[in-house]
Amino acid sequence: MKMLALSLALAGSALAETAAPALTPEELAGLALAGNPELHFYEQQVAALPEPSGAEPPVVPQPLDFRSRESFRSAVLNLDAGLARLYLDEFRFALAAETRLRAMEYKAASETAATAGDLAERISALVKMLEERPAAGVEALIERRILEGAALPFVRQAAEADVRKQFLRTELNGLLGRGEDEPLNITGNFALPPEAPDGGENGGALLLKIREAEIVRGLAGLDAAGEMESFTIGGWFTREGLGGGEAAAGTTRPGTTAGSTVDGTKARFMEDARTKLARETARRRVAVRAAREVAAAIPQKLVENLREASDLAERRYRVGALSVNLLIDAHREYLDALQSRNDAVIQAWRNALDLEFLALPHPAPPR
Repeated sequence: MKMLALSLALAGSALAETAAPALTPEELAGLALAGNPELHFYEQQVAALPEPSGAEPPVVPQPLDFRSRESFRSAVLNLDAGLARLYLDEFRFALAAETRLRAMEYKAASETAATAGDLAERISALVKMLEERPAAGVEALIERRILEGAALPFVRQAAEADVRKQFLRTELNGLLGRGEDEPLNITGNFALPPEAPDGGENGGALLLKIREAEIVRGLAGLDAAGEMESFTIGGWFTREGLGGGEAAAGTTRPGTTAGSTVDGTKARFMEDARTKLARETARRRVAVRAAREVAAAIPQKLVENLREASDLAERRYRVGALSVNLLIDAHREYLDALQSRNDAVIQAWRNALDLEFLALPHPAPPR
């Protein structure tokens, strides 16, 4: 009965999804830029600067977590038009990127939930088939017990993926400015991101412009040099997994105990920022190449072949031409390959978006 309840729940969720219009992750990113209430609010605030805006603050169901969130908020509240506009460009990029990644994760969770649930149901059907056969000794009993136990990991994976999917749906709908229970139907293949072009002369211009503006404003205060010296940069969308690691911190050009002019300090800080940006960009390029290689090693055709092998294994087992262990292995390999490919492609996108972020020109192009 528990297996049937899980199957019915997953089927109901899938039915609600298909009733919604099918959208790709890229299309959802565009909808977020058009409908995100937090973005609209800050666009109104920034457009009014340096004068205060009389716009009513909205209810933001899913605030965007991005690198300069607190600094952006401070710039708006301090009526700092120049810096706030720069942060707004960063906000737009982060919103589109996070929406795309969450959409891909939602689709991956949907596929895992559906596949694991189907495998669990199929194994349960085999158990029922064995129960209806005449008793055939100890070996038949052991075989049935093995199948009963083999279904449990698939049940757990289906349930975990379904919970993950529901959480992601709430987050995605919040980013889109919709009700949290709105159904989502995300389509499209898990394709690798496009090859990363060279950064060119404008690579990192937006981040450097932001850093320059922060330095100019920071050096106007007391003890400014000490407060402004720290600058870190690292992967934002790739916080763990392949390419993850600590942000580039420290100071590549430490200050001296002797006095320094404001212009000299600014030049030192900017050289530090450019050095760290170049170093992190090189790291990101290595991470992108590695992630693409891993994803390319698990082509979609391999997943399809393992699905066919899983189906064939079940048919052969039903007629007594295959062992129970080989059947279970076929099912596990299929689900593992599906999850591994989806994870690898999403990781490649995380690394690619980090590299794209580091290379953003100024002004940032509309997304």
